[in-house]
Parts: sequence; structure tokens; C-alpha cells
Amino acid sequence: NNSAQQLLLDRAGPAPLGLELTAIAPPIAELLASGLSSGIVQYNKDGELLTLAVKIAPAADGHVITFEDITRQLVDQRQAAWSDVARRIAHEIKNPLTPIRLSAEHMQEVWRHDREHFGQVFERCSSNILQQVDELQQIAREFSTYSQIPRLEAREGDLAAAMRELAETYRGASGRAAEVRFSAQPETITARFDARLLRRAVRNLLENSLRVTAPGGAVTLRVEAADGNARIAVADQGPGVDAEVLPRIFDPYFSTHDSGTGLGLPIARRIAEEHGGAIQALNRPGGGLEVVITIPRS
Repeated sequence: NNSAQQLLLDRAGPAPLGLELTAIAPPIAELLASGLSSGIVQYNKDGELLTLAVKIAPAADGHVITFEDITRQLVDQRQAAWSDVARRIAHEIKNPLTPIRLSAEHMQEVWRHDREHFGQVFERCSSNILQQVDELQQIAREFSTYSQIPRLEAREGDLAAAMRELAETYRGASGRAAEVRFSAQPETITARFDARLLRRAVRNLLENSLRVTAPGGAVTLRVEAADGNARIAVADQGPGVDAEVLPRIFDPYFSTHDSGTGLGLPIARRIAEEHGGAIQALNRPGGGLEVVITIPRS
């Protein structure tokens, strides 16, 4: 029809009968040849790159192809997404900046009017400032990690050993009120995985679990092999997650905690998916939350 011709060829008039689809719109021709019934293609129209949503239906004498120019729609969606990210970054940065400013102002005030007690005030305020700076660095790391997960470099190795090493880093760590317990069944689990990325994903799960587990409690890191897959499960002894919000915990920026960016679990999900696997969370019958990463072993 004329609207399709205008979009592809930028002209109206007689239809280009007798021309091959490969000569008019090669990306659409490739989609047709693939046997798919729909897809998103990039079409170069006189130097302007368009994004087309294409649908293909069989007809008696060939195919009926419909398409829609969604270029502007995608641009608007990206702009809205970046605006949302910018607002969230500003909000997350603002939280640590307020106590930093208050601590600095308090030190100034004590230095001017009560130097006798400045030493102890300095220790308290400088410790608070350093703690908030650490939080800012963590925020920056999480946003950077989520925006660009490194390319997967999977190699064959012992998944159980890699997770055991990760658990060992938490043993005897200062400031940890809960312990991390590890188990593997069997003791050696051979799989193809990116050790660096998978450790990052599981570390995010461990940090979340340790945050909600009371002093004296335990977080369990368990690795299992079953049906050609490997399962990495992290279970805590916290309060669990309300059933109505449980499906949302892997959404970017969603968090059940007062602090944090809400990116730890989405990062874990992306890393699991990069391995061709999946991640799921469920409330444990006895209390607490269990998050399970499942990846194919080969």
C-alpha cells in the first residue's frame, strides 16, 4: 500500500511490482527467509536508520508483511529510561551527602567553640564521613556494573570449588554477626562458567542475606548438580519477603531495604541469564528467603 511504499521508498505512486523484496528491504527479506513470524529489524532509508516492527503471515500466493516504524517510540523509551536512571542516581547520592555535610558542619562548630572536645568529635564525625564515602563508592560500583556486565568468558572448572572459595572469604570477617555455611553435593561439580561474574552474582546474594539475618544466625550457600544443571542456592534466616512483592525483587531499582540501589538482585539475574540459566526466589517454610541460580553445566 501507499503508506508502506512511502515509508520504505519515500515516494508514492505505482507500486514497485516485480521487484524482489531483497532489493527493496533486505532486512525484511532476511526475516522472511528465517521462517520467523515477527521480529524487529533495522532499515537504512537514505542514510537514516529506522527500527521496524515486522509481522509476517502466510497467504495463498505468498506472504502478507506488515510493519510499523517504532524508531521514535524507542527513542522516547530510552530517554524516559535514562531520565528515570538519572533521578534514581541523584536520589541515591543525596542520601550519603546529607550526613557528610552535617558531620563537617559539626566539626567546624566544635572547632570554633569547644576545642577541648574536638578530638572525640573528630573521631566520630570522620568515621561517619568515611562510612558514607564507602557507601557512595558502592553506589557507583553497582550502577556501573548494572549498566555494563562484562562479556561472559566461560571456562570449564569446578563450580563447587569456586563457591567454596567465596564462602571462605566470609569466614572470620570482622563485623559479621552471622556466619556463612557451605555445602556441595557432590563435592566436585564440573561446569562451564565465568568464575568472576558468577562469584559477583552470588556475593550479591550473600550480602543481602547477611543484612537480614540476625546476630548468631547463619546464611547457607549450597551447590548441587541435577539433571545436567548446576544449582547455587543462598538461604537466610531473615523475615522473608511479602508474597505480593516477591515477583518484583529482581526488577531494577526495586528494594525491600531502606538503603542500597536495588541493583544487587538484577545484576545477579543478568549474570545468570548470560550463563543461559535463570534465577528464582522463594520464601522458606521455616522462615527466611532462598534465592537459587540454575545454570546448564555444559
